[in-house]
Amino acid sequence: MVAGIDAKTGKLRKLTDTEIRALSDKANAMPSASRSAAGTNAAWARIPQTGTDAARTIRAHSNGMSTADLPLSALNSLSVERDANGEVQMLENGAPLSHGRQEVSE
Repeated sequence: MVAGIDAKTGKLRKLTDTEIRALSDKANAMPSASRSAAGTNAAWARIPQTGTDAARTIRAHSNGMSTADLPLSALNSLSVERDANGEVQMLENGAPLSHGRQEVSE
């Protein structure tokens, strides 16, 4: 199911086949660089792909501290989206968080 925000009510609802097709056509008409910013983003391209690549980035500083860039496998992605019921859920690396919901006091 594909859901979207209804322009009139402002609520989440199932999109019609026509609306899905229109969104798909619009996305396909976008330049590929817009659809895949990671492919053209110079900072993203500099991220070490493996632990061996990361080891090559170790830098010794004058204060005795050492730093290195983390490999891609050590990075996480967090995103927040609304599900079909309108509930907000947080995703880590594209999957729902595995721990229970935390209580928030006001």
